[in-house]
Amino acid sequence: MRLLKILIVDNVLCNMGDAAIVLAMHASLREEFGADTVIKTCFCGATSDPGVYGQLYPELNLVRTLWHALYDWYTPKWKVWSKIVRRTAPERFTLQAKLHQHGIPIPTLIGKERELFREFAESDLVIVTGGAPLSTSWTAQYLRPHRVAEYQTALLLGKPLVFYAASYGPFTQEDDLPDRLREVMERAAAVICRDADALTTVRDRIGVKTENVHQTIDEAILLTARRPEKQFVPDRSLQSRLGIVVHKWHWLGYPDPKKKQEEFERRIAECCREVLLRNDTDIVFMTSHPEVPGSMFVEVDVPLRIHGMLPADLQSRAHVVTEWVHPQEFAWIMGQCDLVISSRLHGGILSLAGGAPILALGYEPKTRGFLEQIGLEEWMFPMGEFQTHELLDRVCWMLDHREECRERRNRAVDQARRIALQNRKITRAAFETFTKRAC
Repeated sequence: MRLLKILIVDNVLCNMGDAAIVLAMHASLREEFGADTVIKTCFCGATSDPGVYGQLYPELNLVRTLWHALYDWYTPKWKVWSKIVRRTAPERFTLQAKLHQHGIPIPTLIGKERELFREFAESDLVIVTGGAPLSTSWTAQYLRPHRVAEYQTALLLGKPLVFYAASYGPFTQEDDLPDRLREVMERAAAVICRDADALTTVRDRIGVKTENVHQTIDEAILLTARRPEKQFVPDRSLQSRLGIVVHKWHWLGYPDPKKKQEEFERRIAECCREVLLRNDTDIVFMTSHPEVPGSMFVEVDVPLRIHGMLPADLQSRAHVVTEWVHPQEFAWIMGQCDLVISSRLHGGILSLAGGAPILALGYEPKTRGFLEQIGLEEWMFPMGEFQTHELLDRVCWMLDHREECRERRNRAVDQARRIALQNRKITRAAFETFTKRAC
């Protein structure tokens, strides 16, 4: 009996949030479709060799994605010809699908492109990864043709295409990406939005009018925490522990982004100092963007700078994890805290999954959208506008009432996981409906 094959595209593994999503997706899809289902993940990175990602995530079956044509798929002797090959990859990929559709055996692709095309052709289901792969800020202009070409290729080959639980947008008014997405989303088997803002964007900004659009929640909440074999932080010895996951943001709309980032880090340092002075507490700093080869964002410098702002006599009670940590282990480490302050959405989601209450510092609608669905919207401050004393007061209150907060966290996570289970159910139903129509 032939095994079912699923291809996941657009996942950026160097981002721990994306990695957490795809790991949770793998577990969910195997539970839904069967443990022997073949799942391959097209990873987005600056090299077409899985290399370090294959070592970090041996549980994933990694294959190239079309955007590798921008990097090292073809480096011929003649530079002009190289540029032509790379820039025409999206058009040639969809052309090959059209020729394949009509049974015309004319090759338009080079070797590694043909290997990827074969993955599409042999797959029974193509899934666009959950997360935030499609927006003005996160989808660079040079990547857009490659991503849309993959979606079009799946449809041209007659494959059910599912956009898994993700944020869509925000888009600036002049951005034309929504226009490029409208047709493929309307022809997709399902478009799953991970919050109400994403649903509104799909309906109103992208303009999808079909009945294939659903609202659920982020898949990463289903990830299971796992105790690390290696000890990244000292064992707890004080009354409480605070986790910090803060990041570097580009502060769109602010006149001086660098100054705004410095101000943000200073406020976090002030809050940490006061927490250490007032409580029998230690602090664990972690990042969801450690330095690994091919990383597009490395943020370990942020917690290191904040740690350096603390008084010397308090620094021994603040521990900075600079190494790469598997998302399941990240969830376990942060889950041992009594409270986690996170400006990264998945820093917060993984902390919740591991067992800790959180205070989120929202920088895009997706943070509020996640928390509103599970009744924790007051556990958020705006990343750019919070007052240090307000954040400090809330932190101290939550540490003093940690059992009450943990119980509330338990109820919220149970609710989130019930919603997240719909992702796999919607995908299965969309696949079966598409397959019946195709027959």
